[in-house]
Amino acid sequence: MRRRYLTYILIFIFWPVSSYALQNEDCFSCHGKTGSRGFVDKAMYHESAHGEVRCSGCHIDIAGYPHRKEVIRVKCGICHFLGREGALKEKPREYQLSVHGKAVRKGNIVAPDCQACHGSHYIFGSWDPRANTYRQKVPALCSGCHAREYEAYRNSVHGKGLIDKGDLKAATCFDCHMEHLTAGVNEERWKLALIKECGHCHTDEMKTYSKTYHGKVTTLGYMTAAKCSDCHGSHNIRGAGDGGSTLSGENILNTCRKCHPKATKGFTTFYAHAEEHNRSKYPLLYYTYLSMVSLLVGMFSFFSLHTSLWLYRSLKERAGKKRGGPG
Repeated sequence: MRRRYLTYILIFIFWPVSSYALQNEDCFSCHGKTGSRGFVDKAMYHESAHGEVRCSGCHIDIAGYPHRKEVIRVKCGICHFLGREGALKEKPREYQLSVHGKAVRKGNIVAPDCQACHGSHYIFGSWDPRANTYRQKVPALCSGCHAREYEAYRNSVHGKGLIDKGDLKAATCFDCHMEHLTAGVNEERWKLALIKECGHCHTDEMKTYSKTYHGKVTTLGYMTAAKCSDCHGSHNIRGAGDGGSTLSGENILNTCRKCHPKATKGFTTFYAHAEEHNRSKYPLLYYTYLSMVSLLVGMFSFFSLHTSLWLYRSLKERAGKKRGGPG
């Protein structure tokens, strides 16, 4: 808490001075020399998102040079949290609410701050291959803290698609965990939202899942029914034909038993993503569906006709009695 107050005090003390006393060229006269301590590539810096920002705009404790060797770690929130000078503020504010932001505020020195992901001087948009947050680099970036999860992801269908095949459409860490508003993995709201995230890519599977008991229960906001990750896994998602898949012939029964302890082998024949209109893949379900629809349509058609004729006859008799008078 004292460090935070100290930072704010330094902002008010040094901001006016540092903004005018130093020019970037003054800083590059030392730090622009290859091999120097704190070397910064001038060309790369000017091409980065902060290329037009003065060094002293971030290093607010530096008012002249030469300066002391140790400088205060830059607080990106000086500009970004407040939206100063056009700096993006929505994402930094989301970060403050994330598990990472909360951990940093509690003094966890291992938790990632802005520089841990974006870097310090060479910050580029996530669409730029030079960025630390470029889509194909994200898994390796997260692996710095989450090595075990990375190894599982690395061998999954998503990991192989992104890393080995270069398929930028394959899911990466940020797609599920969100890059700034990273939620705790035990938060129920995030778990339910993750189902829709899976559905953004797997649209057909999402439609069929929504028709099942599991899908209908989760749609109502309950956590008691199986979600995508409960069956397919989270980081280690593999094709059903892969022996390491949670849905392989060897593992599927144990997967079902996580929720249904008494499940038998026959229990695994349940169609989790069945499509009643797909005759080639689900012929039994297709003809059952066709039979039931035909039965219902036929039954309601028959009784609708029967009721219509009965109504007609009743109205006709009533009209006859009125014409004939009483008795």
